Amino acid sequence: MIQSAPKLPRNCSFEPEDWQVLAKQWFPIAYSDEVIDKPLARTLLDEELIVYRTTDRQVVVARDLCIHRGVPLKLGWQEGDELVCAYHGFRYGADGRCTKVPALPDLKPPAKLCLMTYPSIEKYGLIWTQLIENSQANFPDWEELEDSEYRMMHFEPPEWECSPGRQLENFLDVVHFSWIHVGTFGNREAPEVADYEVQKNEGGLHIEYPYLAANPDHSQVVDGHKGDTVQRWMVYDVHLPFACRLVVDYGENRRHCIFDIAAPISRTETRIFFFIARNYDHQVSEEELLNWERKILAEDKPIVENQKPEELPLDLTEEFHLRCDKTSTMYRKALGKMGLGKTYTS
Repeated sequence: MIQSAPKLPRNCSFEPEDWQVLAKQWFPIAYSDEVIDKPLARTLLDEELIVYRTTDRQVVVARDLCIHRGVPLKLGWQEGDELVCAYHGFRYGADGRCTKVPALPDLKPPAKLCLMTYPSIEKYGLIWTQLIENSQANFPDWEELEDSEYRMMHFEPPEWECSPGRQLENFLDVVHFSWIHVGTFGNREAPEVADYEVQKNEGGLHIEYPYLAANPDHSQVVDGHKGDTVQRWMVYDVHLPFACRLVVDYGENRRHCIFDIAAPISRTETRIFFFIARNYDHQVSEEELLNWERKILAEDKPIVENQKPEELPLDLTEEFHLRCDKTSTMYRKALGKMGLGKTYTS
């Protein structure tokens, strides 16, 4: 049960206007297989949450706080469909209502004694929520994740000390391949950026970009090609504010899809739901494929975590932009049109 419009979280790190815009969007807080038989504590937009499943597999997302004496429910436990507070044993049902006060067993708990709960949707192997209910917020259209020809794989979501805008923009940036990713696919012999276009659409942006990637021996298991280089056709579909699907097309219906969703823990902390799906070479082990993606993320991490300012400047005069930075400038403009702050945002 969602109560009155939520207040800003205590010690909120966002500008109030930015928090209100972002709180209306759907963000993942966990992979489906992370929430199985016990509650999971997560933070989104500075709001501490608890997520769990009922006995009929319903997903419940609530503020991680017993309002009786302010104790986090993550310190308690789950019994059947109910959460039990560790401090005084108050029990809460899936609708957020208190069902029992053990110290007063004959008391019918007052209606006001309830948790703040939030909408939840389980889709694409993820559990999504929004902190302000908003029927206008849409999900990305990722058909590969509902296609049995594709195998989806993921690892535990890493947390970076950066803003989600910085992390997602780095994922979109084509200029850094030949410099940051020389240990994986970056081709230092081909740093030139081919001309490309950025198209606006209802959900965000669409970009197509060719890249002649280096192809060292250890990567040939992943991309399935022999030789020193391999031609990639890279198709990005950005779903605002902080999600993107990248389809790496190797031809002959060989598609390696990479999904990146930057879920804001706080203004300068991000949980990254980074996962893949591919429709070929299913004999390659999941561990091998995911370790490859981990290496790529590890190359990006120290760069993104050290960018200054930590927030992504939406005022384009704050940083210098060239023709090859079209994706970044269009992305920043699109975030601004959502209503996020022009100076800095998450």
